[in-house]
Amino acid sequence: MEVQSSRRGSAPRNGVLPAGDRASIAGANLKSAIAMMRESGLRASAARRLVLEALLAADGPMSAEQIAQGIGGRVPSSDIASVYRNLQSFHEIGLVRHVHLGHGPGLYVLSLAGEPEYLTRERCADYSAVAPEVLDPVRDLIEREFGYRASFTHFPIVGLCASCTAELNATRRLRGTGA
Repeated sequence: MEVQSSRRGSAPRNGVLPAGDRASIAGANLKSAIAMMRESGLRASAARRLVLEALLAADGPMSAEQIAQGIGGRVPSSDIASVYRNLQSFHEIGLVRHVHLGHGPGLYVLSLAGEPEYLTRERCADYSAVAPEVLDPVRDLIEREFGYRASFTHFPIVGLCASCTAELNATRRLRGTGA
């Protein structure tokens, strides 16, 4: 099973590429992204490179605002309008996609590294990126029962993590409402 938590410092589980190792492939992904831009007729301007570098430096999906602010100082900040324009251009050529991981703004992620799907924790607002094949049994069940092939790339599976479930159950027991 390939699951990666969004929390920094969490240990990689079941053979997931550790966050530190992602930096070693960032240069290759930047070259691939620029090649894709050029093949689609887009110039590799400084503003576009900055957005790409921000997405490559990110630990996961990021909002346009986070990208414009430089992702906590990891890349230079840029103009928010420029970021939105470039994200739109990248979305149109399939270089980025946006996801909704809860009640906040749409977040953006490069499409170069495949299409992870997501599990979002509605109580603690964390999420996990999941390899699509891990969710195939769930997808197969939905298809068998309803004739519908589910996708979790744009909208995630939403629920409670084990820690939040335990906390919620403890709170209910204290209130005497049961679990």
